[in-house]
Amino acid sequence: MTLKLGIIKENKQPVDPRTALSPENCELLLQKYPDFEIIVESSADRTFSNQDYQEKGIKVVEDISKADILLGVKEVPISNLIPEKTYLFFSHTIKEQPYNREMLKAILANKIELIDYETLTHENGRRILGFGRYAGIVGAYN
Repeated sequence: MTLKLGIIKENKQPVDPRTALSPENCELLLQKYPDFEIIVESSADRTFSNQDYQEKGIKVVEDISKADILLGVKEVPISNLIPEKTYLFFSHTIKEQPYNREMLKAILANKIELIDYETLTHENGRRILGFGRYAGIVGAYN
């Protein structure tokens, strides 16, 4: 069975042009894992255009529901959650943030497996992924 990874478009407001994987990252993954498949949800707001992905041989789709694993950056609006999928994104729920309680309830109700980037750590306890200086600047700007 081929594992299909889906890169979701960011739907949280204000619009965020970031993406979990660049076209070049997708290309490298496919070179290293030829049985892997990547699809990208179409977006007019992403830093990289749909064409940038297509030029690297990555399929751009309107419906991302065929992916096994969905990869994003920020929280996914409740209305965009696809039941019984695996998601990776910064959910901002690990510290019991009240503004995302309803999203977390929806994730549980829809039998979604959530892998929150905030909880991925090295053996020494340091986070693997985190917000750097520029993410803080962008957040302040937004």
